[in-house]
Amino acid sequence: MKPDVRSSSATVQITVTPDMAASLDGRVIHPLYATFWLAYHAEVVARKAIEPFFEDGENAVGAGLQLEHRGMCPIGASVTVTATVVDYTDNRIVCSILARTTQTEIARGTQTQIVLPATTIADKVARAYAMHGLPLP
Repeated sequence: MKPDVRSSSATVQITVTPDMAASLDGRVIHPLYATFWLAYHAEVVARKAIEPFFEDGENAVGAGLQLEHRGMCPIGASVTVTATVVDYTDNRIVCSILARTTQTEIARGTQTQIVLPATTIADKVARAYAMHGLPLP
């Protein structure tokens, strides 16, 4: 991992669409930005913050996500999700996550990734499939 990752951040801008509503088994529970989608966007932005700093042959896997959904966000609202690297120790990178509209904070938390050689990750993936008796896709 290139050391400049320590000062990295990334931002994604999304507009909440009807398919991002809080739903369960295809039934809309609340016409608001779902925590599920918030978590997805947190994962995306954290990856964008670190990916440009991989050395050749490196990759990363998610190791944790902690989010506190603090505010409601309606369908149609624009949300900015930002990830900022706050810790890089050994091969563990932690990004702070902040999601907000121009009116309110939606969520905050952290996302953790582990940087490994791509071959190590490929071996672990193959072992996971083998352990479950499934073919690699």
